[in-house]
Amino acid sequence: MKAKVGLHFFGRNHSRWAVWVYDVVNEETGFASANKVANCFDYAEALKTTYHLNGWGEPKNITRKY
Repeated sequence: MKAKVGLHFFGRNHSRWAVWVYDVVNEETGFASANKVANCFDYAEALKTTYHLNGWGEPKNITRKY
């Protein structure tokens, strides 16, 4: 997934999961900045929150690949 301003993504945040939204993306230098918008307790919750905030509907399969 390529970074775009306004796009939400999720990842680990210490021992929990979090959802961030890109607020600055500069493709020339590769710089991207994001603000945290939600904390989640598990992978599935973070995935569902990200899909909802991006307007992608409900994820069909929730499988953690790592």
